[in-house]
Amino acid sequence: MKWLKQQSEVIISILLGVFFVVLGLFILFNTGRIRGNGEAAGTPQIDTFFDLFNAFFVEVLNILGMVIGGFPIIAGILSILFGLGMFKIAQLIRRTTEYDTELSFFFIGLSFLLFLLTTLLMFQVYGWFALLFLLAFIIHMLYNIFNEYLDPRHRKEHYMVILFFYGLAYFFTQTAVYSNIDVTLSPTDVLSINMFFGILWVLSLMALWVGVFLSKSKNLLKKPKQGDRATLSRKNKRRRLHPDEYLGFSKQLYDMRNGLLRRVKTFMEIEFPYWLKPNYIELLLGALVLIFVLIEFNNRHGVFTEGYFRISDMQYIYEWVNLFIALALAVAYLFTTFFNMTQGKYYHRQMIVITALWLKVTVSLFITLFRDVELSLFILPFNILLVLLTTPLLIISVFKEFHNRGR
Repeated sequence: MKWLKQQSEVIISILLGVFFVVLGLFILFNTGRIRGNGEAAGTPQIDTFFDLFNAFFVEVLNILGMVIGGFPIIAGILSILFGLGMFKIAQLIRRTTEYDTELSFFFIGLSFLLFLLTTLLMFQVYGWFALLFLLAFIIHMLYNIFNEYLDPRHRKEHYMVILFFYGLAYFFTQTAVYSNIDVTLSPTDVLSINMFFGILWVLSLMALWVGVFLSKSKNLLKKPKQGDRATLSRKNKRRRLHPDEYLGFSKQLYDMRNGLLRRVKTFMEIEFPYWLKPNYIELLLGALVLIFVLIEFNNRHGVFTEGYFRISDMQYIYEWVNLFIALALAVAYLFTTFFNMTQGKYYHRQMIVITALWLKVTVSLFITLFRDVELSLFILPFNILLVLLTTPLLIISVFKEFHNRGR
């Protein structure tokens, strides 16, 4: 584990190189289909995982064809050359720190370009709502670059702002997608582009991390210390807009929580038991969420594994993958809650996980109620129960005080 941390920037460079080489080879081997000159794909039978893999990436070809158009060979060769260049950069990072300044700007620029590419790909499915994700990307990127200039005591508020913009983008893009399912899009299109988008998003965040790490190692993004000269400077006496002035709103949230609890205890003339902690409620409700998600996943898994599927039945695969993600989020929530209770850490990760899980089940319920589609992750009673269970968990996470040491 220590070796991985020490070599993380080298490993990330290699992963980026592997991605671009594989992407280039994938484009070159499918130039005919990307140009639209290949044989029309039928509806092959899905017997094995490799059949599913090939069927899935047929849909990615459609998206790539819209982006690179009539130049797939050039795009494939450039992608391979760029991937090989990333291998060379990995060797350079391992060998010397002489070029860390230049490489920091390179990786930050690469991260932004990957964000733009992701937005361009998402535009094919989400339309103009893809710009909401670009806005969330930019805010996330700016936070990673300049987080040393922000007060660490307000780290919770920083994450809440980022999650708010990601949640806003997720809600509008998913509602837009479900409005077009079975009209211009299929479940496979949505699954393909979402997974491809996820890969690009993770890689772009990795590139951003390397850029920020290298820049801080050269003190390019370090917060300058204010000395006597800076204090006496006339220029420093001017009032400057600082984000921390607007990011300390947790105190207002805690005051609202305390006032509400006082009113409840006064109205009901009771006192809460001293042993009752928020973590106990989180574990109880989190376990119930896991049980309901597991039941639904097990039911859908049984349908998924019965018989053989053709491409026209890919909606089952779409539902199975999304239910698996919901199951993983429910397990991750219980994991972070347990360590939050026993060791006082993972506060922020717990908030991120429950926000993602709440968004998934809430958007699923919204789609079921207000969109005329036959594609749903949960049966309606389970979906309502999951929203009722995860909403208090989200509220507890928002109003719970975070310790500085609990990341």
